[in-house]
Parts: sequence; C-alpha cells; structure tokens
Amino acid sequence: MLKILIFLFLDVLAFSGVLISTLPFLIHEYGGNILLITIIFGSFSFFQFFTSPFWGSLSDRFGRKPLIILNCFAEILANLILAISGSLLMIFLSRIIAGLFKNNVSVGTAYIADITTKKNRAKGMGLFGVAFGLGFTIGPLLGGLVAGSNFTIMTLANVAWIACAINIFNLLFVTFFLKESKKSFDNFSIKNSFSKIYLQFKLMKKKILLPFFIIIFIVYFGFSGMEGIFAIWIKETFTWGPKEVGIVMLYAGLSQIVVQGFILRILLKFFNEIQLIKSGIIFLIFGFLLIPTSNIYLVPVAIFFLCYGIGVTNPCLNSLVSKKCSKNEKGFALGAAYSAQSISRFIGQPTAGILFLFFGKDMPFYINTTILVLTIIFYLSLVKKVNK
Repeated sequence: MLKILIFLFLDVLAFSGVLISTLPFLIHEYGGNILLITIIFGSFSFFQFFTSPFWGSLSDRFGRKPLIILNCFAEILANLILAISGSLLMIFLSRIIAGLFKNNVSVGTAYIADITTKKNRAKGMGLFGVAFGLGFTIGPLLGGLVAGSNFTIMTLANVAWIACAINIFNLLFVTFFLKESKKSFDNFSIKNSFSKIYLQFKLMKKKILLPFFIIIFIVYFGFSGMEGIFAIWIKETFTWGPKEVGIVMLYAGLSQIVVQGFILRILLKFFNEIQLIKSGIIFLIFGFLLIPTSNIYLVPVAIFFLCYGIGVTNPCLNSLVSKKCSKNEKGFALGAAYSAQSISRFIGQPTAGILFLFFGKDMPFYINTTILVLTIIFYLSLVKKVNK
C-alpha cells in the first residue's frame, strides 16, 4: 500500500507544482491572455475524459505497473517540453501529452482495489485521497518558492526542471520497487473501452441519478472555473506572484484536509448527505461572493468557505450516487461522476476565461454565485423528491 501512495504523492507533487503555481504565469509571460490560459487548463480535462476509460481497461489486460510507468514517462516528457518551451504552442503540446497519458487516478484506484479487500477498501481509497491531497498541498508551495515573487521565464522554467527530476525519481521508484498488483489479466478491446463513455452517459440519464450528476456538473463548472483564473486574478488584484499563489494554495490544501478529515466526519453524525450538500452549496455561494471584495482579510475566509463547499459537496454527492445505483453499478457510477467532473472542467474553465477577459476579473464569481443560488432554489427540491 505504501509504495503506491508514494508514487501518487510524488506524481501529484510534480504535477500541481507546475500546473497551479507557475503555468498561468508562464503562459502569460509568452503573451497568452486569460482565455488561452483557461483553454490550456481545460484541454487537460478534455483529453482525460476520453482516455481515462481506455487506460483503465488497458491496465486490466496488461497490468497496472506498465501503465503507471507510462504515466511517469509521459510526465517527464511533458515537463521537459515545458522547461525548454519557447512558445505557447510548445506549452500547449506539453499539456496535451499530460492529458492524453495521465492515468494516476484511473489506474491508481484500480491498483488500490487489487490490493485491498472489501472490508478495508474504503480505508485504502481514503489513504489514496490523503496522498493526493498532500501532493496538491505541497506541490504549489514548492513551485511557488522556486519561481519566486519577482519571477522570470527562467525561474518559471526551473519549476518544470524540478518537476522533471521528481518524475525521473518516481519512474525509478516505480520500476524497481512497485510490484504488479494484477494477478489475472482480462481480454482487451478498444471498442469496449470507449463504449464505456456511451454507457456512462446512459447511466447519467437515469431518472434517479440525473439530479446528482447535474449538481456535480454545476458545482465543478464554477469551482474549476475559479481554479483556472485564480492565479491571474491574484496577480491583477494584489500584484502577487507564484510564491504567494503557492502559499495561498498551501492554506487551501490544509483547509481541505481539515474539512474532509475532521469537520465532515463530525457533521455526518448529525446530518444526512442532502443537508450537507445544501450547506456546501451555500458556503460556495458566500465564498464566490467574498472573493470580488478584493479584501486581503476576507479572501482567506472566502477560500475556507470554498474548501468547505467542495470538500463536503463532492464526497456527499459520490455517496448518494453510489447508494442510488445497483450494487453492480457502484464502481461504474463513481467513474461516471468523475467523467461529469471532467466535462464540467473543460467547459467551465474556458467559460470563466471568457467572462474574465470580456466582462472583468470579478464577473466569473458573480455568475457562479447566480447559478448556485438558482440551484439551491429550484433544484434541491427535486433532489429531495428523488431521495424519498
């Protein structure tokens, strides 16, 4: 168990250090506007939506370890291209490679399922989430400290070089220390692997599940849009650089750990998922409303509200999706929930970029607030009926 968690932590550490703290600034330095930044961000989710089922199925046929090694090679190549990139086209190419070959979630969760029993699988998945969260907490801080406040293209490129070094170490670690978890191998068909996408859409349209998938889309539409523009919003509002973004993301990551590791566990003893989803959406509304105040003391409050909102809403929605489908559909339904997130990301991020570019840096937050208010008023009543 520990070895797969180490792989995931290092993989996310390198990935998030580049993606969150430095990539928006690097694109901006090469003349890219906020729309291009969000398109490049969203392209990763676009390719992930189509390739994740494929890599999961391929790992059933050839084993988990070869696919994890492929993931490491792709990350090395993507970060190498980013480190030597001299144009926006090269940056875009690096993100396409990362989006096409990234399989740490789909294959990593399959690895955890292989080495755990039904009794301790939830614990294994929880540890998987902890490793992922720690990587996303420390990575942006590391990237931000390397790039600095008064960054240059050279210091931004240094982050990609460090990410490369981490990826190379991770590749060696996986190659020599991670054992194959798959004991028997299934037949593989490209047609069957991509047919899962169609089947996921079919599952999403089920009357009992559709409300939850719509909420997942709405929540991640707004939240991912905020992620795509936040670094440049901070730069234009407070004239901060990657270092400060890294510190902010450290605070956000620690807040997320507090919410999911402590607060949510306590709340679940007193409230059901529907009630907690309501509270999560309300906190998201207030979080999005506070950010445009541009008050240096209120923005940390807004970030905590947003972390509570997504940290409570996401696991509760996943829980309801798994409860409302048949026993044999649980794993597939949760995969469909991840796909719904991917769809919302590659639509939500460029949408936020368009709003930022043409209507001002605060407009995406006001639009998110409006959509979530309408969701609370008109939609959760429908979820209540479905939940009965």
